[in-house]
Amino acid sequence: MKKLLLILFTSVVMSFSVYAEDIEPLSSKMDAYVVMIDKEGNEKLEPADEVVPNDKIEYQLTYTNNTDNQLKGLVITGPIPKNTFFVSGTNNTKIKSEFVVSIDGGQTFESEPVKRIVMQDGKEVEVIIPPEKYTTIRWMPNVPIEAKEKQVFTYRIEVE
Repeated sequence: MKKLLLILFTSVVMSFSVYAEDIEPLSSKMDAYVVMIDKEGNEKLEPADEVVPNDKIEYQLTYTNNTDNQLKGLVITGPIPKNTFFVSGTNNTKIKSEFVVSIDGGQTFESEPVKRIVMQDGKEVEVIIPPEKYTTIRWMPNVPIEAKEKQVFTYRIEVE
Protein backbone atom coordinates (compact mmCIF):
# COMPACT_ATOMS: atom_id res chain seq x y z
CA MET A 1 0.00 0.00 0.00
CA LYS A 2 2.80 2.43 0.93
CA LYS A 3 4.60 1.84 -2.36
CA LEU A 4 1.37 2.15 -4.36
CA LEU A 5 0.52 5.41 -2.61
CA LEU A 6 4.00 6.78 -3.35
CA ILE A 7 3.68 5.89 -7.04
CA LEU A 8 0.20 7.42 -7.23
CA PHE A 9 1.30 10.57 -5.41
CA THR A 10 4.44 10.97 -7.50
CA SER A 11 2.53 10.56 -10.76
CA VAL A 12 -0.04 13.15 -9.70
CA VAL A 13 2.63 15.67 -8.75
CA MET A 14 4.52 15.05 -11.96
CA SER A 15 1.37 15.30 -14.09
CA PHE A 16 0.55 18.70 -12.63
CA SER A 17 4.08 20.11 -12.70
CA VAL A 18 4.80 22.51 -15.52
CA TYR A 19 8.25 23.88 -16.21
CA ALA A 20 8.88 26.18 -19.15
CA GLU A 21 11.88 24.99 -21.13
CA ASP A 22 11.69 27.92 -23.54
CA ILE A 23 10.85 31.30 -22.11
CA GLU A 24 7.07 31.43 -22.25
CA PRO A 25 5.09 34.54 -21.29
CA LEU A 26 3.90 32.71 -18.17
CA SER A 27 5.76 29.88 -16.49
CA SER A 28 4.49 27.81 -13.62
CA LYS A 29 5.64 25.06 -11.34
CA MET A 30 4.10 22.99 -8.60
CA ASP A 31 6.20 21.76 -5.68
CA ALA A 32 5.07 19.33 -3.00
CA TYR A 33 6.44 19.20 0.55
CA VAL A 34 5.73 16.97 3.54
CA VAL A 35 4.94 19.11 6.58
CA MET A 36 7.19 17.89 9.40
CA ILE A 37 7.28 18.98 13.05
CA ASP A 38 10.76 19.31 14.56
CA LYS A 39 11.74 18.63 18.19
CA GLU A 40 10.89 22.21 19.17
CA GLY A 41 7.39 21.87 17.68
CA ASN A 42 8.11 24.05 14.65
CA GLU A 43 6.93 23.18 11.17
CA LYS A 44 9.55 22.22 8.62
CA LEU A 45 8.92 21.46 4.94
CA GLU A 46 10.72 18.50 3.35
CA PRO A 47 10.47 17.54 -0.35
CA ALA A 48 7.64 15.03 -0.77
CA ASP A 49 9.71 12.19 -2.19
CA GLU A 50 7.71 9.63 -0.23
CA VAL A 51 4.40 9.91 1.59
CA VAL A 52 2.47 7.66 3.95
CA PRO A 53 -1.05 7.81 5.40
CA ASN A 54 -1.66 10.80 7.70
CA ASP A 55 1.14 12.87 6.13
CA LYS A 56 0.24 16.49 5.50
CA ILE A 57 1.48 17.77 2.15
CA GLU A 58 1.88 21.42 1.21
CA TYR A 59 1.57 22.27 -2.46
CA GLN A 60 3.23 25.47 -3.65
CA LEU A 61 2.10 26.71 -7.05
CA THR A 62 4.39 29.43 -8.41
CA TYR A 63 3.49 31.51 -11.46
CA THR A 64 6.06 33.82 -13.07
CA ASN A 65 5.37 36.54 -15.62
CA ASN A 66 8.37 36.44 -17.96
CA THR A 67 7.25 39.47 -20.00
CA ASP A 68 7.57 43.21 -19.62
CA ASN A 69 3.77 43.57 -19.51
CA GLN A 70 0.98 42.68 -17.09
CA LEU A 71 -0.79 39.37 -17.57
CA LYS A 72 -4.48 39.35 -16.67
CA GLY A 73 -7.13 36.71 -16.28
CA LEU A 74 -5.11 34.02 -14.51
CA VAL A 75 -7.02 31.08 -13.09
CA ILE A 76 -4.99 28.95 -10.68
CA THR A 77 -6.31 25.41 -10.23
CA GLY A 78 -4.93 22.92 -7.71
CA PRO A 79 -5.63 19.19 -7.63
CA ILE A 80 -6.67 17.14 -4.66
CA PRO A 81 -5.41 13.67 -5.59
CA LYS A 82 -7.29 10.46 -4.82
CA ASN A 83 -6.49 9.05 -1.37
CA THR A 84 -6.02 12.58 -0.01
CA PHE A 85 -8.27 15.35 1.27
CA PHE A 86 -8.07 19.14 1.45
CA VAL A 87 -7.09 20.59 4.83
CA SER A 88 -9.58 23.37 5.52
CA GLY A 89 -8.23 26.89 5.86
CA THR A 90 -4.81 26.18 4.34
CA ASN A 91 -5.37 27.99 1.03
CA ASN A 92 -3.02 30.98 1.04
CA THR A 93 -1.77 33.67 -1.30
CA LYS A 94 -0.70 37.29 -0.91
CA ILE A 95 -2.72 38.14 -4.02
CA LYS A 96 -6.27 39.43 -3.62
CA SER A 97 -8.23 36.53 -5.11
CA GLU A 98 -11.54 34.76 -5.15
CA PHE A 99 -11.16 31.22 -3.78
CA VAL A 100 -13.59 28.53 -4.98
CA VAL A 101 -13.80 24.76 -4.66
CA SER A 102 -15.21 21.84 -6.61
CA ILE A 103 -16.84 18.66 -5.34
CA ASP A 104 -17.38 17.18 -8.82
CA GLY A 105 -13.90 16.76 -10.24
CA GLY A 106 -13.57 20.35 -11.43
CA GLN A 107 -16.70 20.53 -13.57
CA THR A 108 -18.22 23.27 -11.38
CA PHE A 109 -16.80 25.57 -8.71
CA GLU A 110 -18.42 27.48 -5.86
CA SER A 111 -17.51 29.53 -2.81
CA GLU A 112 -17.22 28.00 0.64
CA PRO A 113 -19.12 26.80 2.50
CA VAL A 114 -20.51 24.37 -0.08
CA LYS A 115 -24.14 23.68 0.78
CA ARG A 116 -26.67 21.17 -0.51
CA ILE A 117 -30.32 20.39 0.22
CA VAL A 118 -30.83 16.73 1.14
CA MET A 119 -33.74 14.67 2.40
CA GLN A 120 -33.40 13.72 6.05
CA ASP A 121 -36.20 12.01 7.97
CA GLY A 122 -38.63 12.98 5.20
CA LYS A 123 -37.69 16.67 5.35
CA GLU A 124 -35.47 18.82 3.19
CA VAL A 125 -32.50 20.09 5.18
CA GLU A 126 -29.48 22.13 4.20
CA VAL A 127 -26.12 20.47 4.87
CA ILE A 128 -22.59 21.78 4.52
CA ILE A 129 -20.31 19.61 2.40
CA PRO A 130 -17.05 19.12 4.36
CA PRO A 131 -13.67 20.03 2.82
CA GLU A 132 -12.83 16.32 2.78
CA LYS A 133 -15.21 16.04 -0.20
CA TYR A 134 -13.45 18.70 -2.31
CA THR A 135 -11.87 17.37 -5.49
CA THR A 136 -10.25 20.53 -6.86
CA ILE A 137 -9.57 24.06 -5.64
CA ARG A 138 -9.14 27.28 -7.57
CA TRP A 139 -8.04 30.89 -7.15
CA MET A 140 -9.13 33.68 -9.49
CA PRO A 141 -6.83 36.65 -8.80
CA ASN A 142 -8.46 40.08 -8.82
CA VAL A 143 -5.16 41.69 -9.85
CA PRO A 144 -2.87 41.02 -12.81
CA ILE A 145 0.53 39.46 -12.48
CA GLU A 146 2.92 42.34 -13.07
CA ALA A 147 5.94 42.26 -15.40
CA LYS A 148 8.64 39.89 -14.08
CA GLU A 149 6.54 39.20 -10.96
CA LYS A 150 6.02 35.86 -9.23
CA GLN A 151 2.78 34.90 -7.52
CA VAL A 152 2.66 31.96 -5.11
CA PHE A 153 -0.43 29.99 -4.09
CA THR A 154 -0.25 27.31 -1.37
CA TYR A 155 -2.58 24.76 0.15
CA ARG A 156 -2.37 21.53 2.09
CA ILE A 157 -3.79 18.08 1.72
CA GLU A 158 -3.63 15.07 4.01
CA VAL A 159 -2.92 11.53 2.83
CA GLU A 160 -5.63 9.04 3.85
